[in-house]
Amino acid sequence: MDFLDNLVIPATTQHLNLLKVILVLSMLIFLPFFGMIFGGTAFSMIFNAYGRKNKNKLFIRFAKDIIDKLAINRFVGVGLGVIPLLAITFCYAQLMFEVKVISVSLLFVATLFMALAVNFVYSFQNTFQIELLIETFKNITGLDKHELETKIPEDISDYEFDLKNTNSNSGLYGFVLLLLTAIFFAGGTSIALFSDRYQDFQNIAQMFLSGATLLNFLFIVVLSITVTGSAILFFFFSWQGGLYDMDAEYSNFVKKIGGNIAFTGAAILPIFLFLSFIMMPNVSLSGSVFMYTGLAFVSILILCNFLYAVIKNSDMKYIGAAFYLLILSCGFIIMKNQAAFGTASYKHLAEINLKAEELEKEKKGKTVNTAGVNGEEIFTRICSACHKFDVKLVGPPYNQTIPTFNGDVKKLSAWIQNPTKVFPDYPAMPNPGLKPKEADAVAQYLIEKVSGKK
Repeated sequence: MDFLDNLVIPATTQHLNLLKVILVLSMLIFLPFFGMIFGGTAFSMIFNAYGRKNKNKLFIRFAKDIIDKLAINRFVGVGLGVIPLLAITFCYAQLMFEVKVISVSLLFVATLFMALAVNFVYSFQNTFQIELLIETFKNITGLDKHELETKIPEDISDYEFDLKNTNSNSGLYGFVLLLLTAIFFAGGTSIALFSDRYQDFQNIAQMFLSGATLLNFLFIVVLSITVTGSAILFFFFSWQGGLYDMDAEYSNFVKKIGGNIAFTGAAILPIFLFLSFIMMPNVSLSGSVFMYTGLAFVSILILCNFLYAVIKNSDMKYIGAAFYLLILSCGFIIMKNQAAFGTASYKHLAEINLKAEELEKEKKGKTVNTAGVNGEEIFTRICSACHKFDVKLVGPPYNQTIPTFNGDVKKLSAWIQNPTKVFPDYPAMPNPGLKPKEADAVAQYLIEKVSGKK
């Protein structure tokens, strides 16, 4: 995207290394949280729809608790979802400086979808809270079901009906937007690995035809299922003591559902990890990619053992270790992908570094040391008799002449020390007899004055 291109510049080796660290940390924040909010919204919608259809309060409560615990609140959604994804987008924009491919555009679109999704997901979450308040109000009245239908004001009944529709619609819109976020994120990060085929990925249609994008998307879905199931068990039973108002029936229900979701996702995850590794282009493969893939496999297999112990023994003492092991597995997966991206973009990053060094040399060539010399004072004492900035005097106005030096202080300083006739309508400028440092100071003052910095 053009405006993103205008915001980035070639990065030096130090800046490139810093960008890679920021990218890994942003991914480590974004992916687990996205998995929680994506899977949490999906499962909350499913259990909510089933519970309302069958008037099963257990399912409705589970739907509410899932979205409450996993989505947390709107500020967390922005802080752990939108902002890290925006940081990922700008890191890719910087690392893929001047590369003609759609990866950065896809990531930017994914960020927009994520921002919209957060709004709808938390509207979905809030409807449960309002419904709970209405139910509490009904219970306080002490009226039976028949009396509630006849004595509760019609406006409240209409509001409750609208609230249920809002609950359903907000959840659906939020889920669809999260789905689109996952697709575009998968496309942007997958295409970035194909450095030998960037010319083949110039529009969105080509993204949807990419097998790597589809596989990466499915991998994100399976990872989200694993994260969601593990997070349900962790936040319901371990984090800060878990939920305090669970009876035995509800506790066993959550253990069964959460455990099955987590174990199913974790059992399928190695398959998609292997397939995603197979689909990587040769240009992105390296020893680091093999190493991190192996570590991810091992950590996921250990995770499966922990989750199996939780399901078999219905014992939550391992769930904390399982959840943190899952985060570690995400870290290995992210390192694998970033190692692949680093290998694929190695030549391009070397070119970026070369351009950055050239810009740095050019910048240093245009800067001067004028400490102890006042350029404005010299201008007032020597130059102002013949020159003004906006009108003709003996010499031409500076607003017309200074821009021709393109901000190059040393070039202007050299001309001041050895002036030549440039404009036929004006007399040749006499040599003012300035020392090199004085000429530098005057040149810097004139350039800053004309450019508006003074």
